[in-house]
Amino acid sequence: MLKIFWELWYFIRLFGPHFRWMALGTGLGLLALACTVGLLGLSGWFISAAAYAGLTAATALLFNFFHPSIGVRTLAIGRTLARYAERLVTHDVTFRILQSLRSWFYIHLEPLAPARLMMFRSGDVLNRIVSDIDALDNLYLRVLSPSVIALVLSTAVVGFLWLFDPFIALCVALILVTAGFGIPAAALRLGGPNGRKLIRHASDLRIHIVDALQGLPELLVFGAYRLQIETVRQSSQALIRCQLRMSHIRGLSSALITMCSGLAVVSALYLGVLAVNRQTLDGPSLALVMLTVMASFEAIAPLPLAYQFLGQTREAARRLLEIVETEPRVKFQDRSTLLPQQFSITFDSVSFRYHADAPRALNGVDIHIPAGARVAVIGETGSGKTTLLQLLVRFWNPDSGQIHIGDHPIDSFNERDLRQLITTVSQQPHLFNATLKDNLLMANPDAADEELMDAIKAVQLIEFVKRLPDGLNTWLGEAGHRLSGGQARRVAVARALLHSGPLWVLDEPTEGLDPITEKILMQTLRHYTSGRTLLMITHRLLDLDWMDHIVMLDQGRVIAQGSHKELLKTAPRYADLHMRVRH
Repeated sequence: MLKIFWELWYFIRLFGPHFRWMALGTGLGLLALACTVGLLGLSGWFISAAAYAGLTAATALLFNFFHPSIGVRTLAIGRTLARYAERLVTHDVTFRILQSLRSWFYIHLEPLAPARLMMFRSGDVLNRIVSDIDALDNLYLRVLSPSVIALVLSTAVVGFLWLFDPFIALCVALILVTAGFGIPAAALRLGGPNGRKLIRHASDLRIHIVDALQGLPELLVFGAYRLQIETVRQSSQALIRCQLRMSHIRGLSSALITMCSGLAVVSALYLGVLAVNRQTLDGPSLALVMLTVMASFEAIAPLPLAYQFLGQTREAARRLLEIVETEPRVKFQDRSTLLPQQFSITFDSVSFRYHADAPRALNGVDIHIPAGARVAVIGETGSGKTTLLQLLVRFWNPDSGQIHIGDHPIDSFNERDLRQLITTVSQQPHLFNATLKDNLLMANPDAADEELMDAIKAVQLIEFVKRLPDGLNTWLGEAGHRLSGGQARRVAVARALLHSGPLWVLDEPTEGLDPITEKILMQTLRHYTSGRTLLMITHRLLDLDWMDHIVMLDQGRVIAQGSHKELLKTAPRYADLHMRVRH
């Protein structure tokens, strides 16, 4: 058990900022249980003592009814108030702990995007940040706090019983140790492996459900939805089997706790009767002892269930640390050494592969883009065009070679400065489940509505936005599903216009657009990028005559570069492709 706490110590340390509230919640829980034990014991003594006193008129007149009744009322009210306050404090601090854990996890998750996160499925990452962190509420609310309360209260009860009869105290202490340590340890041993399976099966089920929902149109079109339903059903059945086994363990441990409680009461009664016969214990005191022993097991009762699910908590912690301890592929400086005064881009013998066994996506690429120049990078699918962009924005680091902005290597900039320098439109831009205005303000939070409308107008969406029910405040839905692919692409371009850094990097900015809209949008980009350095990834060879330079890639290598006119004369492959496109 100590090994388990050592494994979870990493997370226990994260509870540090909440320690005072945790201690307060535990203290209130201890007070509530102490009032419960005291109330039951005092009530038993009061009833028995009153019955004894009522045997004769003389003893009845001498019996003090007031002090015990005050004690009973005080303990009853104290138990209610302490239990209410304990629930309020412990649940509040648990939610605060979960909030801080999610913030902590996201802080460690963000540097892994996108390079390292490619190793994990999106549904799995979502499951970790939601369900796995939720599983850690078991650590404080159901393990740490109840364990401390049970230990302190059991020690206090044994010490209290010692005042009446040492033999009763020792007997009850032995049974409390068995129930408080032995049964939770057995529950942990039985439920630990199953708890780890439980969290993995729950994760698999959520992943399959997310896959089914995201791919529902394709599943329906190809008639494959039954196979996906069967996969979800099998995952659900595996989860139910684990839950059923956990229920059996929970029932067994509850039965054992009840048996230990009964054994303790019977043992205390037997020893108490012997003490009464020896006249070392009176009748009312025996009632107090019996009911105190009975009530003390209320502190032990939650422990087996908590430790039964500790294996689930350990697995959740392991899954979180699996991501947190992953080394980022890209690390940024805390601060930029020096910002460039001119914004040229240079790829100097850049080579890169996505993993050790993969072929090179780029192989010794040399490209120089002077400040203010417009350069198009063309090539077939898989030639390395998008990889070039991802290295420039430092989603990855090159395996060899250097990339410079101005005279400075890009790894000399901190992340904030690099992001401010580069305006990007990616090949698959993401629109958030928010309003159109919120999606645009990502690029420039201080932009006024007039600036937003100007950007919308520039990308030929003004009439569409005017027809929306709430204009800029219209909700776009998840991944912008209320927009067509071309409209989503133009919103992404509008977002770039609002950011407007000195370097522009565009990956297929006109993909999915009709020829007329494409031409107008390219004219807009030509206007807005005037005087700025532009790197545009495209597979379209039309309307490239306004580019200052064109680079042609094939299998990660530069096979030709020059102006449009130069390439038509000197690069037969480019001239041939251009001729095919025109016809």
